[in-house]
Formats: sequence, structure tokens, C-alpha cells
Amino acid sequence: DPSQAVLNNFSACGPTDDGRIKPDVVANGDALYSSLGGSNTAYGTYSGTSMATPNATGSSALLIQQYSGFFPGQAMRSSTLKGLLIHTADDRGNTGPDYKYGWGMVNVQAAADLIRDHSASPAKQRLTEDQLTTSTITRTLSFVSDGVSPISATLCWTDPAAGALATSDSRSARLVNNLNLKIIAPNGSEFLPFVMPFVGSWTQASMSLPATTGINNTDNVEQVRLAPPAAGTYQAVVSFSGTLVNNNQNYSLLISGSTAD
Repeated sequence: DPSQAVLNNFSACGPTDDGRIKPDVVANGDALYSSLGGSNTAYGTYSGTSMATPNATGSSALLIQQYSGFFPGQAMRSSTLKGLLIHTADDRGNTGPDYKYGWGMVNVQAAADLIRDHSASPAKQRLTEDQLTTSTITRTLSFVSDGVSPISATLCWTDPAAGALATSDSRSARLVNNLNLKIIAPNGSEFLPFVMPFVGSWTQASMSLPATTGINNTDNVEQVRLAPPAAGTYQAVVSFSGTLVNNNQNYSLLISGSTAD
């Protein structure tokens, strides 16, 4: 029951100085009984990142293994794996992302189901790996909703490294390649991704406020949710603002709520 998952009082919270959403996700790491390194039969109970991290990492390894089973000779991009964990996480805390639970608690079953569905029904456009360039500044993916299932679209990319900072509390965005995501409904209405109220206000009180929607110029993960949507054909539009370092940027796009029709 995901509603029983409560943040431990020693868990580290975000944000980063420029307001990026951290942590990305959370995983069980409180009084976890697991294997130890002393011998092949050693087990013990520990808490902290010593358990939450291998929990998430081992889960990711299983997803990589499952993907290679469905798509022999292929491998997910790192941005696809990260986006997959975020896209399928169980939302906890405030609706949408927050600076305590991030995008939610890792749900490996939901992530595995998405990979399986992507293999069984490619027309659903569950998982797309593509690229923007200085000559291809926008890509549009059309998909059909049945009007019943909520729509969720998550954009993730591995951003080039920004320059090192010599000072703390810098509010300047560290994003290098600023990609954007929006969903266009059949009637032309546009839906924008989550943004954090802390960005721009820079007050401690705003750190705990629920996420709103708008243009995100801070994170290299963007997510749009519609629930419940109207039936019809939707468009997921990926573009970028400014310029692209290295003249290109790979990205991963995950979609839930589409049909194979």
C-alpha cells in the first residue's frame, strides 16, 4: 500500500540551490533486512542510503535485464531508465513532484509493466527515444486517448555538465540544454509541465508548496498529467529554448494513457 510509505525523519530532502527537484525518487531504506558482504549467508537489518540505494539500483538492474529480454541487442539510454523510474513511481507527499519524495516511490512492477506493454503494443507509443538538433528544433508525437485512462507524459534527458560553481546558494539555473514538453489536446488546449513555486520566489516557505504548472527552465525532467482527458488524438511536443550545446540533445519520452488504435 503506497499510502503507508512515509518519509523517514533522517531522509535528506531537496532542493538544490537553483531549485531542481531532488531527490528524484525515494525507495525503502528503513530497517531493511537484506544481504551483507561478510559471507554468502550473511544478512542484517540496516537503515539509510546503505539500503535505499541498493534497493533502487538492484531494481534498475532488473529492469535493464527485462528490457534486453524483450529487445535483444538493445539497451535503454540512461535517460530512459531514469525517466522510467520517475514516470512509474507512486506519487507521495504533495500531488506531483516535491522536495521530500521527489517524483515518488519506486514502483518496479509498474516500470516492468510499461516495458512489457511497450513490447506488446508499440502503437501505444509508450517509450520513445529521439533527438533534437539545431536543424530539428521540434518533434511531435501523436497518440490516441480512450478518454478514460489518465494521460501522463514524462520527458527526460542527460544534460551536458554545467561549469563548476565556487559559491553556494546560487539561484542561477544549472540547466545547459533547456528542453520543453507540452501536450496539445484535440481541441487545441495546451498543457504544460510541473514547476516548483520555490523557483523565482526563493523563500523557505515555498519549498513545501504543491507544484504548479508552467514553463520549466530548471529541471532536466518534465512531466505533464491530464486526468481524466477527453477522447481523441493528442500531441506530445518536445522542443528547446535557447541554443543546444554540441548542436544536439538526445531525449527519452514516456507516455501512459494511450491506446493502440
